[in-house]
Amino acid sequence: MSENGVVETTVRVRYAETDAMGIVYHTNYIVWFEVGRGEYMRQRGGTYRKWENDGFYLPVTEVDARFISAARYDDVVVIRTSVAEVRSRTVTLFYEIVMEETGQVLVTGRTKHLCTDLEGGIRRLPPDLILALSGGKTDAGIA
Repeated sequence: MSENGVVETTVRVRYAETDAMGIVYHTNYIVWFEVGRGEYMRQRGGTYRKWENDGFYLPVTEVDARFISAARYDDVVVIRTSVAEVRSRTVTLFYEIVMEETGQVLVTGRTKHLCTDLEGGIRRLPPDLILALSGGKTDAGIA
């Protein structure tokens, strides 16, 4: 993880991720957001499995993406994931997908997640998850 809190994950475009025009089909970028999010959690000292075993779930409540340029089969892309905002019950992550070779930005986006229990009841983010998401800063200004 870099000093600015960005976690980078590298992915090679598979043929199955492309459409008839030979470019990455747009929904795969959303899947790559999840890949980046999972790696972000692992590098911050937790996994979705750990939080779920503890009874906390983070379903996506919002997602958006801005498509700037296309990736193609066998391209290597980097998913840059960072936390945009942590609140008492939600977390918003930011993503930037770039070409590894050139650094050209392909897609930017964000996902917002609500903390729930197994039954879907809204919960406060647990303190250890807030600490992991805020990079270990105890004065992260959580609202």
